[in-house]
Amino acid sequence: MPIQGLLMTILLLLFTCLPAVLSFGQEKGSFTDKRDGHTYRWVMFGKQAWMLGNLDYKTPAGSWVYNNDSTKEAAYGRLYDWTTAQKACPKGWRLPTDQDWNTLITTVGGESVAGRKIQESDSIPPNLRNIKSGDIDNFISLLAGVRHADGSYTGLGIWGGCWSATPTKNDVGNNYLFTRNGMAVGKSTNDKTSSFSVKCVRNK
Repeated sequence: MPIQGLLMTILLLLFTCLPAVLSFGQEKGSFTDKRDGHTYRWVMFGKQAWMLGNLDYKTPAGSWVYNNDSTKEAAYGRLYDWTTAQKACPKGWRLPTDQDWNTLITTVGGESVAGRKIQESDSIPPNLRNIKSGDIDNFISLLAGVRHADGSYTGLGIWGGCWSATPTKNDVGNNYLFTRNGMAVGKSTNDKTSSFSVKCVRNK
């Protein structure tokens, strides 16, 4: 390949790998959850302020650390059952509805690319407690796996999901799923006694 063509290819690869937060998150900041002093970063996607990283608030019941391994908590937050997730976000923030998720997906380019772009925005841990420097590469907090209704855990680092606040009429709740290297974001339903991640969106 001619040197000019090689340079153009490298530049194209670099451009396509830039984090989505650079393209969509012009305004960003942080806030502290007064309940436990935990600090989270946030970024604006369009007119919405979204938490970066997963919620890590220890509720009295209904939330767990993946595989009960405390070393995973700083990086991936906690997993919440559907009922607990509804009220887990700090004051001034809320669990996003289907409408909130749809707005975010549209803002970052649509379902076919939103999975990758949202993951890229969450590729840096909310804090670096208990995380070795070598573990930060290729880290995506959204791939936090699931705690199944029977208490077993699967999926860490491979896939994960976030609950929606939109009410349902049965024993399943809506959630939005992400997979490693997956371009798309998928909507699914799961047993409300299963536990997934929580991302919070700021109240208007």
